[in-house]
Amino acid sequence: MKSLLRLLTLCAGFFCTTLTAQTPEESAAGAKALLQRLFAQETSAEELQALVKEANKAGIPRQQIIEAKLVWGLRHQDTAFLVKILPEVEILAASFDSANAALLPSAEAAQGFIAYIKALKAGEAKDEEGFKNNILTAIWLNPQQAPVFLQSIEKFRRESKMESLMVDLKIPLTNSMGEATTLHDQLGGKKALLLDFWASWCGPCMNLMPALKKKAEKLSAHGIVVAAMNKDDENAESIAERIRKEQNATLPWLVEPPDRPYSKVFEIQSIPRMILLSPEGKVLFNGHPEDPALWVALKKIDSSIEAPTP
Repeated sequence: MKSLLRLLTLCAGFFCTTLTAQTPEESAAGAKALLQRLFAQETSAEELQALVKEANKAGIPRQQIIEAKLVWGLRHQDTAFLVKILPEVEILAASFDSANAALLPSAEAAQGFIAYIKALKAGEAKDEEGFKNNILTAIWLNPQQAPVFLQSIEKFRRESKMESLMVDLKIPLTNSMGEATTLHDQLGGKKALLLDFWASWCGPCMNLMPALKKKAEKLSAHGIVVAAMNKDDENAESIAERIRKEQNATLPWLVEPPDRPYSKVFEIQSIPRMILLSPEGKVLFNGHPEDPALWVALKKIDSSIEAPTP
């Protein structure tokens, strides 16, 4: 996920630095600022819709507007949005004009993203053959984006495995104060349990601690328990308790046993990682804490849950 964001940020930067020499619209008053806003990382869905209308009125080439919409959908991993604009991306590929290109290098690259969107659509439908055929086509047509496409393959395989998994929530655990507990105890009859796997040596994990506390506060009102699960190899309880105090955290602060029963069953090979579990032990989400798919999964539990604005 993070590599995808870095990739798209770099693409947007390339767009801003090369557009001056490529498009006559850049010389028009305000056009450059408008285009930069279209490609801005922090643009919300509502802002994008308003900017697209403004860009159409300003005479911004349709190809650049479609590319901006494509980047937004890829950046937010919004499959529904990408499927919705698929006909536009197909038009872009069929009538690709390198002189009006914002960031796509060729029609073939656009075709690669078309195959990628079709792969995402097949993935949501649990169509393994359709996903496989389209993702391989995407890599063939747009090899520069292969790292992004490969992430989707890993995610699809992981989700396929998690689909039929039922986790034992009564495996003995301790919290940071050495008290015995289980995930079943932590659930306490609530709608779901969101687990954050972290370690003190993991910089990204520590950077996301404020966001973790905000999730706990926000989701408690919806009947969802948020708990932290420490994975330090030595002195895990004392380290976890120290970090809990430093963070002034009030959410459940758990320590995974040395034999790593949950890391194994969830196939956690890198952190930070979040796992959303149903009361029966069904895995509803398994991925990075900043993956937009987490909020999609949470919204299925309670339709009133909204993802935080950027």
